[in-house]
Amino acid sequence: MSAAPLFSIVVPSRGEPRRLYAWFAALARQSFPRDRWECIVVLDGVRADPGLAASAAAIGARLESLDARAGPGAARNLGADRARGEFLAFTEDDVTPEPDWLARAAARLDEDSLIDVLEGATLKPGGRSVHRRPAGRFYLPTNLFLRRVTFARLGGYDPRFFVPASGVYFREDSDFGFRLEDAGARVAEAPDAIVVHPEEHAGLLDPLRWARRYEMDARLEARHPRHFRERIEVHRLGPFRVRRPIVRAAQVYVLASIAATLAALMRANLAAWILLGVALLAWIPIWAKWRLDLRRLPVALIVPFVLVGALARGRARQRRSLSGRG
Repeated sequence: MSAAPLFSIVVPSRGEPRRLYAWFAALARQSFPRDRWECIVVLDGVRADPGLAASAAAIGARLESLDARAGPGAARNLGADRARGEFLAFTEDDVTPEPDWLARAAARLDEDSLIDVLEGATLKPGGRSVHRRPAGRFYLPTNLFLRRVTFARLGGYDPRFFVPASGVYFREDSDFGFRLEDAGARVAEAPDAIVVHPEEHAGLLDPLRWARRYEMDARLEARHPRHFRERIEVHRLGPFRVRRPIVRAAQVYVLASIAATLAALMRANLAAWILLGVALLAWIPIWAKWRLDLRRLPVALIVPFVLVGALARGRARQRRSLSGRG
């Protein structure tokens, strides 16, 4: 058997050919020596067509499959289990790595042999960061290098941050990142190891899918209460720290909308108009998240109800989980 490579690139996928053909083409442009990396694409509950298998074989990538859809966390775990590299390079099938992506990461690891986790940069088209940096790190698996033995020691990603019935997944990256920190992993950054991610939630109905993901918040909060309070969606506004502004705005919008409806039914017209105004003020930052796009206006009016409902479902699921253990 040949010597183990430095990197094992692990890519969870739903097997969309257009994405994977583009991904294989980008991978073929890597400047890093070919014998120092391998690529494992894990198909999440789907089978590859012959053309896709041939395209993977052409660049030496391997295709693995989960028999049933289990979410990207479980797919990454399977890929890591089949990997041989010293470091796992997690990314996704819709990103485009720069040709020197692996070379830049390798150079940063050469500078410090004690690094356990290396975060590359995930940018949008045009060079903007996918997320503004909060207090702490993101551990985005779009561009994350992990020492394989460290990943195995922590047990990988928790597949319970995925709901098979709906296909919703969220927060598995934060959960794993917080476990890395608690275990004392040494984390560094490689801002010049770049992948480009397409614009997120581009479809008109995508805000609803985005809102449904909040079902996973209760599990993350139960597992990491301090990290959740201090790190999840915490923003700075001058000297102030604002926690979860979109969530709070959605909650105010829903409560004010229901109260306004009840007031109108009771013919308390002044109160109804005041409450409706409060709901509108709370809704504006939610619509602003979608850049005040008029095409999304009808969907944006529903988003807060979907988000609040997702939070409630998550709390109910967490209570059932706790009672099941007890």
